[in-house]
Amino acid sequence: MRITAATLSASLVLVLCAACGGSTTPVAAGSVTPGGGSGTPTPPAATGSLGLFAGNPVDGGIVDGSGEAARFVGPAAMTIDAGGNLYLAATCAIRKVTPAGAASLFAGSYTNCGSLDGSAFPSASGIAAAADGRLFITSGRNVIEVSPAGATRTLAVLEPGNLGGGIAVDAAGNLIVATGIGTRRIAPSGASTLLEGVASAEGVSGNARRGVAVDAAGTVYLAALDNTILRIDSAGNRTVLAGTPGSAGSADGSGATARFSKLVALALDGQGTLYAADAGADSQLIRKITPTGVVSTVAGKPGVATLQPGALPGGLAPLGGLVFDGKGILYASSGNAIVRIALP
Repeated sequence: MRITAATLSASLVLVLCAACGGSTTPVAAGSVTPGGGSGTPTPPAATGSLGLFAGNPVDGGIVDGSGEAARFVGPAAMTIDAGGNLYLAATCAIRKVTPAGAASLFAGSYTNCGSLDGSAFPSASGIAAAADGRLFITSGRNVIEVSPAGATRTLAVLEPGNLGGGIAVDAAGNLIVATGIGTRRIAPSGASTLLEGVASAEGVSGNARRGVAVDAAGTVYLAALDNTILRIDSAGNRTVLAGTPGSAGSADGSGATARFSKLVALALDGQGTLYAADAGADSQLIRKITPTGVVSTVAGKPGVATLQPGALPGGLAPLGGLVFDGKGILYASSGNAIVRIALP
């Protein structure tokens, strides 16, 4: 099925948050010292590469096909399953992209934004994949499960003021849902535990594109609303891994000396290293954060918001989803395309 759209700007943004990276078997893939300042990210010491995987960063639309023949409207939230298939949140639909770069419709519709079991499914803003093949999406205030066959059911409806953004799922089947006012853990039983922020806010539209990821031990990594990255253990204890509250920028560094702009997606590599899609006002960067909080920039350059393939750091169009494939490759939705980043 082919539905073309007029040429779109690469800055067209679909509301999302992160999708989730994982371990070597991908899992649908998270003390303050005041500081200040900003700086220029340090390019990677070794050489990696940045290339187009599917779509066109500028020419957007909804077209199934392979590689550069496919078209997407993005940047979109994205996740990856155990077979290396990518799934992208889209208006009225979820799209699947195989390891060979072939894009197709997985669930929903390209033309009919109707209802699924009573839950509106006009636009998935966050998406995560479980090890058993199920997908989980956020759509408005709804948290929806999508079976491997594409069947859907609503698992939870968030409190007033919450519009789901980032979502991740841990090995026990708990969902981590981040919105513009708070983050909660939703157990398979439906029980909900607030991890940070507030549970509800009348008259507030708490919609935020922010990344969330969870490791095999159940530790959550969260792009906080104050420009830091939080690490929340399974007991709910919170620490700041990197960044300083209220200080934005693109400076690399250790702990509180690092700066972030807008972390829209997070992905883990299975060894405790975190990668973040940092979509600033004038810079599109992929940041690397070690388990000790040392931050560096592996792709993208300050002041660049167009795709520049080749040796890293290259250049990136506006960022959305980010996943790690367990084999040294990051995939990111960038503009209206998906890019492949081979790490040094």
